[in-house]
Amino acid sequence: MSKPATIASLLRVASKGEPTFIETAQAVINDEPLDRVAEFFDRMNLPRSTGIEEPHAPIPVLTVTADRIGTFEEEAEISAGLQKLLDRHERKIKWHAGHPSAEGIENVLLVMRVGIVGTAHRLDRLLLLMKSKDELTPREWAIAREVMNKTYLSFRNFLNLLAGPWIDAATMSVAHDELAEKLGSFYEIIDEHVRRLENYRQKIEERRLEITVLPEGFPPVKPPNYFGGDLLSRGPWRQFWANIDQRAHHFRESAG
Repeated sequence: MSKPATIASLLRVASKGEPTFIETAQAVINDEPLDRVAEFFDRMNLPRSTGIEEPHAPIPVLTVTADRIGTFEEEAEISAGLQKLLDRHERKIKWHAGHPSAEGIENVLLVMRVGIVGTAHRLDRLLLLMKSKDELTPREWAIAREVMNKTYLSFRNFLNLLAGPWIDAATMSVAHDELAEKLGSFYEIIDEHVRRLENYRQKIEERRLEITVLPEGFPPVKPPNYFGGDLLSRGPWRQFWANIDQRAHHFRESAG
């Protein structure tokens, strides 16, 4: 019997570009123990020297089925691994904002696509996790709430960097025609993902209303939609979407 591939070897293959990242990550999601899924995402890194061959192709999807969803604690570890992946690649856009160049555009678009893929996969896992039980402990509801908040806030950070410091620096440093040619209709990919995030939010809210939380020693309650100022409250949500819409509009105008 052959030995299973090490995480390091899987990462070396996955780091070669978007196609190998998607192919390797999907195999890990399908076949590996959940702790190795978490470790893979925690350590995954696409170098700044790597570009995207087809930046305007449809965004690939990492699929997951209900039988590959773990406990709330296991999914919290996978989400933490995905957060590390997102944080690591978010910093790359920040670096490019300080070092704008025509050569770096393809890496910026690759990194943004990775951010979109990671965000969508995280929310897919969250929805399946929330559907796995109708009655949650307060800890389980806290995990679900934290995953949702961090996922949405992480995407906002990506977009704020892409459609703020980076695009502003790029328009000052790269010839307009070259920048427009490389960006093309990438703003449509951003707009499409924003609409997907709105759809995810609606599904999460629908499921929240179906779940019951069982606090120890107290009667069952519906999961509250407000915990200390997080995104489940209406006010912060309005501010969140206003910021997203503003940044997406700025990117669209700058890319044109």
